[in-house]
Amino acid sequence: MVDEEIFVDKLQYINQYTDDLRQMRGQSRDQYLTDMIRQRAVERTLMNLIQACIDLAQHIRATEDLAESETAKQEIQALGEAGVITSETQVKMEEAVGFRNILAHRYGDVDQEVVFDVLQDDLQWFERFQQELAQWFQQQHST
Repeated sequence: MVDEEIFVDKLQYINQYTDDLRQMRGQSRDQYLTDMIRQRAVERTLMNLIQACIDLAQHIRATEDLAESETAKQEIQALGEAGVITSETQVKMEEAVGFRNILAHRYGDVDQEVVFDVLQDDLQWFERFQQELAQWFQQQHST
């Protein structure tokens, strides 16, 4: 059974990182592309956000005895296969895990145009991930 304290704690981190990123949106693309300090802040916050999602997925998978996993993407996949999150959210979160790997391990040069687009367009998926997990949690604890 999911540990409520861990669950709530991770959701709070996800929410805080998402809020922080939302506040970093105030620049135009050109301003962002020349502001290395903001770029680093956005990259680090995105990595922290995605890692918090992975950590929460891992906790749920392990405590609910879902499919075994060896990778972060498989942690997310297990939630989708168990119906904890929708398949659409699963796909987007798996993409986010791949993106985190690029940011964290610097596979090639990080394309700041892509990072800017993620900042502008993709935060909704992290909000949706939170909402779907919160709904699942409430259903588990109301029965």
